[in-house]
Amino acid sequence: MSNPCSVSLIPFESSAAEKFSCSVNFKIENGVLLLEYGIFGPLPELSIPLETSTSGFTPGLWRHTCCECFLRQGNETSYTEWNFSLDCNWWSCRFDAYRTPAQVQPSDVQPQDFQIIFRENKMALTAAIACPAPAGLRIGLALILEHAGGNRSHWAMKHPGGKPDFHLAETCAYVL
Repeated sequence: MSNPCSVSLIPFESSAAEKFSCSVNFKIENGVLLLEYGIFGPLPELSIPLETSTSGFTPGLWRHTCCECFLRQGNETSYTEWNFSLDCNWWSCRFDAYRTPAQVQPSDVQPQDFQIIFRENKMALTAAIACPAPAGLRIGLALILEHAGGNRSHWAMKHPGGKPDFHLAETCAYVL
C-alpha cells in the first residue's frame, strides 16, 4: 500500500460535529504504518495536555484527548491498540480477545516517529509504527477529544454499538 488513504471520523456524540471535525491520513510503506491525525476547530475549547520532558510509554491516555489506532488480522480475535497523546506520550497493548490484554507484551514496541504540530484551529499528530501489510489487515482509527469542562467526545470510522467502544471488531473498518 503506497497510496495514502484518508478517512473522516464520525463523533458518537453528534453535538461535537457542530464545532469540530477530525480526519486521519494513513499509508503503509516499507513495513511502517504512517498516521496523520487532524483535529480542526476551536482548539482553545479543548483540554490539551502540555508536552513534558518525560514523554514516553504511559497507560491511561484514553482518559484525555488522545488519538487511537487498532490493528487486527482478518477475523482473528486478537488485536493491537496504540494510543498517542498530545503531550507526546504513547501507549500500546496486545489483546488476545475483546478487552483481554495478552499475558506477555512485546518489550521493544514503540513508535518509530511521533510529532505534534499546532496551527490556528488545526492540530496534526503524526506517528509511525512498525506494521507489515498482509492482505486482510483491518485498521480502526479513532480519537477522543476532552473538552474544556471535562466532557469527552468519541470519534471513529464507525460506531457499531450503543455506546462508544473502539475495541469492537467492527470499528476496524478499513481492510487492506
